[in-house]
Amino acid sequence: MRVCITLVVPELVVEVGVDVARDGAGRWRHPARWHRSRPDLTADGVPLFESAPAG
Repeated sequence: MRVCITLVVPELVVEVGVDVARDGAGRWRHPARWHRSRPDLTADGVPLFESAPAG
């Protein structure tokens, strides 16, 4: 499998919902769902996502 990475500068903060189901490779099994944009937040003010501990 070929992986392509594109670096971007975040300009918009949005809320999304995701299902916790993942496949054997760790990818989300279902698409993320858009909830709403958050113009009151900046990208610098959002904490980085951290994976839950394995166990």
